[in-house]
Amino acid sequence: MDAYRIIWHYTAGEISARAAAARRRADDRPTHRSQLFESLDPARLPRLAALGPRWTELTDRDTYDKGIQALVRGLLPAPPA
Repeated sequence: MDAYRIIWHYTAGEISARAAAARRRADDRPTHRSQLFESLDPARLPRLAALGPRWTELTDRDTYDKGIQALVRGLLPAPPA
């Protein structure tokens, strides 16, 4: 039951995040995070500041399969030694 609930919450969160992102794109609204990363000082935080212009590209990638596989592997018992 625990594994089912964990996987369901992960999946529901992914669906919710995708729906919110689609609404923001449809309204042509930036995300709080994209604004934050774009406003970082490149002299102080060069690697994080470099993410700002790429925020939409990076967060639009579909990583559900990768995430669910990692989650399931973490939920399975370790193989016997």
